[in-house]
Amino acid sequence: MENLIHPNIHPVLVHFAYGLTFTSALAYVLVFLRGVRTGGSGLLTAANWMLAFAVLFIALTIAAGFQAYYTVDHDGPSHEAMTTHRNWALGTASAVLSLALWRWVGRKSPLGLPYVFAMVLAAGLISVTGWWGGSVVYKHGIGVERLPAISGEGHDHDHGDEGHDHGDEEAKSTSSAEILSPEAGSPAAVVEAFAAALKAGDAAALEALVHPDILIAESGGVERSFAEYAGHHMPADMEFMGAVDITLKNRSVLEAAGMATVISESRLHGTVDGKTIHARMMETMVLTPSEQGWRIAHIHWSSAPLTDDHDH
Repeated sequence: MENLIHPNIHPVLVHFAYGLTFTSALAYVLVFLRGVRTGGSGLLTAANWMLAFAVLFIALTIAAGFQAYYTVDHDGPSHEAMTTHRNWALGTASAVLSLALWRWVGRKSPLGLPYVFAMVLAAGLISVTGWWGGSVVYKHGIGVERLPAISGEGHDHDHGDEGHDHGDEEAKSTSSAEILSPEAGSPAAVVEAFAAALKAGDAAALEALVHPDILIAESGGVERSFAEYAGHHMPADMEFMGAVDITLKNRSVLEAAGMATVISESRLHGTVDGKTIHARMMETMVLTPSEQGWRIAHIHWSSAPLTDDHDH
């Protein structure tokens, strides 16, 4: 399935499930308004067939949805959105299946207002389900392999005859295979040097890579200088990072207006103080240029535990 569409075929199937359900409901409304409510109506026959195919595609969509639910990378907030989407989908599927069975049993009877009203409600249910599915992707980025990195004034889609040009400050997003050797002195290289110094417990190297008034946010708190960080969280961060294995999964670098933002997603695995660590970490670093090169002005770290059956 992954070879057909990455990472899951669910987004393909859901269009058929939604389109067939919604269109069948619309057809039933038109049949009822026209007053031709028995099997002699061609539109009624079409509505019945669309509903039947809708049930088929809903079943396939839910099967693919469950496969995605247990395989795609996601964090805590997106897991909640995925679960809400799943629950709406199961409720909607039950409603549409019940309506299909109702229609099959009463296929020789005139189409009644209660059934038409129930189909309109089903169309509403699948619309809400689709909205939650869109939120999972567009708000939480689930299943998105790469987000577009935007710099300058962005992209206006007017290519003309000059091709696709984003200017000299085009932001870059790289996969884990491309981030092993960043250009020396680049923002990504500074971020990697910071991570290496933190893991090695080298306070002097860390201080050389940051602005004195760096703003560091983690664990719901904030430290407003390197000196404050060194006197509070830094020793614990060094101990923690030195004890875990870090796998960089994705990194995006955005450069614009004399600043660079490096967004990194990593997996952490190891044992700290007798506790097994299996977590996802998101790191955002903002760098500004100095006489010594790029220096880190802001860091934000957040993490969420990974479970065995959900790769948060």
